[in-house]
Amino acid sequence: MPKKRTPTDEEIEALAEHFRHLWRQGDVMRPWFRQHRDMLLGLVHGDWSWASVGQALTKAGITYRTGKPWTAKWLQSDFSRAQIPLKGYRRGKQPSQDVYASETVPVVPALRAPVVQPASSPRATSAPRFKPASFRIQELPPELSEADRAEIERNPGLTFGPPEPKEPS
Repeated sequence: MPKKRTPTDEEIEALAEHFRHLWRQGDVMRPWFRQHRDMLLGLVHGDWSWASVGQALTKAGITYRTGKPWTAKWLQSDFSRAQIPLKGYRRGKQPSQDVYASETVPVVPALRAPVVQPASSPRATSAPRFKPASFRIQELPPELSEADRAEIERNPGLTFGPPEPKEPS
């Protein structure tokens, strides 16, 4: 990867001033990264390195509560984690938000009215019941004869041998 030029202090201050206008007190870092994803990627894919962007963020006061200055590795890692879709949200491609894009109106899904069954309908009084499906024909177990019962009782002795005599205690 080619080394990018180091921006001057004036350029870092100008970028920090731009970040200050985008940051509101109390914003949370990862949603802020998601919101300004395209702008940050545009900077990094252009002349800016992650380290330089981190310097501008630190200078603008955009840090975690610890106030620890951003490093290139830490900023890139945290930015990448912010791009992972949140649990419970659709994993499809979401439209990216541009800093200079016009204001968009959120789309609210249409609500469906519940289907009301008339009171006279049999479904209105009880839920349908279903038996588990089976392709086997269910048969009753056969009645065992005395000879069959004796054979069943003799089988453990044939398999495991005769029982050992118990020692007197």
